[in-house]
Amino acid sequence: MNEAESRTMKLEQRHIDALIEAESWIFHSDICPYLELKELLLKNTQKSRERFCVLFKRIYGMDKAGLTDTFLNRFFEILFDGKIYTESGLPDYSAILRRLYKFKRKQNDFALQFSFVSKLVATHQDNCPFYDKHVRAFFGKKMPAKSEGIKKRIEWYVDFLNYVRRSYTEWEKNNRIKPLINRIRARDSRLMKCDTVRLMDYLVWNVGNKKLLKK
Repeated sequence: MNEAESRTMKLEQRHIDALIEAESWIFHSDICPYLELKELLLKNTQKSRERFCVLFKRIYGMDKAGLTDTFLNRFFEILFDGKIYTESGLPDYSAILRRLYKFKRKQNDFALQFSFVSKLVATHQDNCPFYDKHVRAFFGKKMPAKSEGIKKRIEWYVDFLNYVRRSYTEWEKNNRIKPLINRIRARDSRLMKCDTVRLMDYLVWNVGNKKLLKK
C-alpha cells in the first residue's frame, strides 16, 4: 500500500448506496452476540469463559475452519490473557499471527489466521476493525500472494487494517453515512458505547454477504 493509498478510501456513490441498503439487512439478533461476548469477557469466570468460547467459535465460524483443538486452546489463551499490545500500546497483530502460525490445521498445513486474529483484537478494542474477504472486496484490495512471504503479508495486513480504521472513522462525517450509524446505535443502548468502526464492520460485512456493491 503506497503513501497515497495509506490515508483513507474515498467513498464512491456505489459504496454509499450499498451501505444504505446494507442497513436494512442488519438485525438486532446479528449484533447481540457481539455485545454478549463483550459482557462475558468482563465477567472473567470459568463459566463465562466457557460460554464465551462456544459463542465466539459459532458466530465467527471457527468450527468450520479446520482448526485443531491445540490451536483453539492457544488462541483463547491469548485472547483471555489480553497481552496483545506492543510497548507503544498498539495491537501486536504480527506477534499474535506468528505465535499461532506454528500450529497446523487439520489439513496438515500452516496458515496465517488473519480473520480470526482481527476478531481477537477487536474483542478487546472496538476501534480495531474486522478483516475478511468482504472487507477486502469493499476496499478493492488483494492480499499479497503466499509466495511473497509471511513478513510481507503481515505488513500488508497491518497497514490495511489501519487504513480501514481511518476510513471508517472518516466516513462517519459523511452526511449520508452518519444517519446510518445513528440509527444502528438507537437499536440498543449498549451500542451507544460502540465505536463507529465496529458498526461499520457490520455494514460492510452485509454489503459483501448480500452482494450489494455494484461494479
